[in-house]
Amino acid sequence: MPDAESHRPRARGRWLSLLLAGFFAAPLTLPSQVVISGRVLAPRFAGASEMMPLATILCFASLNGSGSEACSFRTWETEPAGWYRVSGSAGNYTLAFTQPAHFVRPVVLNNFFTRDGEVVDGLNIMPQFDFACFSEREWDSKGATDYFQTFVARGKSVTHVGFRLAHDGVDGFGPGKQNLLVSIHRRAAGTPDTWPQIGPTAPVLDVDSGGGKNYVWSAGWNSGEAPLQPGETYAVHLRAETAGKTFQPFWRTDDDLTADCYRIGTTNTGFQKRDLWLAVGTDRDGLLVPYNKRVHKSFGAFAGFASKWSQTYVAQGRSLASALLYAAVGGAQPPLSRQRCAVRVRRGGPGGAVVGLEKTAIGNGNYTGDASWGVFGVAFAPGEAPLTPGETYAIEFESIENHETLHGFVNIKGQVSDARPGFNPYRKFAPDDYPRGKAFKSGQDEVDFDLDLQITEYEFAARDGLFAFDDENLIRNGDMETGEPAAWKKFATDPATACAWLADQAETTNRFLRVTGGGAQEKVGNGWRFGGAKTVDGGCVQRVAGLSRLETYRLTGRLRASWSLDREHQSFIGHDPTGQEADAKAATIVWTPLPALHGVFVPYASDPIRPATNALSIWLRARTTSTTDAPFHVDFDDFSLRRVRTRTPLSSSD
Repeated sequence: MPDAESHRPRARGRWLSLLLAGFFAAPLTLPSQVVISGRVLAPRFAGASEMMPLATILCFASLNGSGSEACSFRTWETEPAGWYRVSGSAGNYTLAFTQPAHFVRPVVLNNFFTRDGEVVDGLNIMPQFDFACFSEREWDSKGATDYFQTFVARGKSVTHVGFRLAHDGVDGFGPGKQNLLVSIHRRAAGTPDTWPQIGPTAPVLDVDSGGGKNYVWSAGWNSGEAPLQPGETYAVHLRAETAGKTFQPFWRTDDDLTADCYRIGTTNTGFQKRDLWLAVGTDRDGLLVPYNKRVHKSFGAFAGFASKWSQTYVAQGRSLASALLYAAVGGAQPPLSRQRCAVRVRRGGPGGAVVGLEKTAIGNGNYTGDASWGVFGVAFAPGEAPLTPGETYAIEFESIENHETLHGFVNIKGQVSDARPGFNPYRKFAPDDYPRGKAFKSGQDEVDFDLDLQITEYEFAARDGLFAFDDENLIRNGDMETGEPAAWKKFATDPATACAWLADQAETTNRFLRVTGGGAQEKVGNGWRFGGAKTVDGGCVQRVAGLSRLETYRLTGRLRASWSLDREHQSFIGHDPTGQEADAKAATIVWTPLPALHGVFVPYASDPIRPATNALSIWLRARTTSTTDAPFHVDFDDFSLRRVRTRTPLSSSD
């Protein structure tokens, strides 16, 4: 989820300062582009102020709808570590942050609205964990055969576990390595080594740690394979594949026994009042990972070159959120970062009907000048590819490269492109497999392996489609029931302007704000007589503080005017992203004129608005230059400003 303002990038070194300056300066002069940047971070442990940057995380940003290719980035390993930057056209983005071969669960943001020329810097991403400790100041001084880290479940199933070792138990900094095994156990009577296991054991291959080899190791499960009961205690069990082998993890002294490490060794067996360097990611964020990378080893055997590949799987959620396929291109093809695939969801299998929208994935990977390998990735907004839990679907990747993008390319060896569109996906790394699905080459030829792929879904359907809002109305007296001077401040560029809170004669329980000109109407008996009209220009303004420039907000309300919009009669709803409320003539105010129909309340809804800093001002304005027509007044009612929700739905009613 976004972290509002803290931990922004700090460039070190002249070269990096110049690089960052170039990244951020260019879009300011090119108003059709937008830039989104920030860092992916996690606290070192619960309550810690120190953050651990998460490097190598892949970011894919896709505009809602079809017809545009995704943008991509891989978070930096150098300073500022964990930093990402994507740039593309303005619009409504879905952002997916993931790394299938890493312990971080996917993070998906919806409804991230951008406007031409906008630079959104500091959108920091904080993945969620049921347990997380990343402290490296202490480690077990002696190797043990088994470590159990207990934790209290918050999600419904484990999908990711990561850990870090001070010594691999073989030769530390040397070339030796060993396989470790990870399993999940549910609390029962006795010590953790007697607790029953839930779900399958996950292998972690070729573990090689010590000295400068300060790697993070991890494993994964498909959603539902290792089920949890939120609020109950479980343990992650680490052990060597070869019985009796030892290893030494990093850990942190901690007297909080809600989570604790249980160690089994030749000596010092028991609870340690320490927490392992370990992370547990679970299904608790509105996302499911029905097809995960379970063995975190990349770039194994190739599947074969083709222009199209498909993988079937069984859906668990209500809508596709993201899809990433490990793949390579070689020979005289352009690098992966310049290649794209159409991604389609087909019902039933590779020959089934397309479900929802087709999206365009972009490649992200390494390039040596004559070969490129990495992933194709794309993000989907809620509802763009609707799914039914329990049904089988095929995820299809098809190259969209053509003569224009391939012809004439020459690689570092002088080889000229053969202009053949296609790619070579990777197979799942053994012993990982997906028994409930099959892979198909060219969309029709079944093969005897599964593709190395990660599929993420939205667990629940979005209540409001692409627009989901917080319930809280941030405008005070937005329903106009309490009247002046509770929240709204009068402004007038024409001194005859008057504001009043009135009861609706047709609906007496409702009140509204009326803006009119002084002396524009004269009361006669139970009616009004025209005459003596004065010009009007003014209304009321309210400053709404406590907002974030990293969020967008939507302004809604309704307006009723005694005259439809024309050259002599105007009514406006405005907002100022700077939050100023002193100058009604400021160029920063964005005015929307309406209505086209007089005498009835007309609804209004703004496009999403991003504050320049931490406040917006809302302007309600009426204006007429006529002194001979019928009296002019404008009624404003039921105004709200609500934050556009970027997180995924957490329930069916969310």
